[in-house]
Amino acid sequence: MKKDNRVVMIGVLLSLSLIFAYIEMILPSFLPNPAFKIGLSQIPILLTLYLLDLKSATVVSTGKVLMMSLLFGYFLTYIFFVNIAGAIFSIIFIGLSQYLKFSIPMTSLMSSLGHNLGQFLVIGYTLGWNIALFYLPVIIVFSVLFGLIIGFISQSILTKIEKRI
Repeated sequence: MKKDNRVVMIGVLLSLSLIFAYIEMILPSFLPNPAFKIGLSQIPILLTLYLLDLKSATVVSTGKVLMMSLLFGYFLTYIFFVNIAGAIFSIIFIGLSQYLKFSIPMTSLMSSLGHNLGQFLVIGYTLGWNIALFYLPVIIVFSVLFGLIIGFISQSILTKIEKRI
């Protein structure tokens, strides 16, 4: 793929990730903690991974956190550091999944677990391990459930894209 096309695709997928993150931010949460999200913004990140590469997915993932924090005024605040830790661990787990040649749903599940592990470590370190450990079982259940759902959705979208290419 030509470099110009890659830049455009990264821009489009980053924009989609921002839109999905914003939608999740404004929708009321039906989960036990309003901070828990389904992870819709992970779909464009997974699409970037499979359509381009891990480096591009890293740009989309970290770009989403950076741009959301700038747009909504929490750059370099506690929320920013929780979110960037989640993004970094998510990308590490995605890289591991790629190395182990996991399926798209399993890569998504690993990404979800990594994201929540990163957030868990920051929250545990800063607010106390009792608070973090209280939510750990719920976090794991939702990571697995929503990670697989997002993975199957991403796989379905990728299948449709590949048929058109």
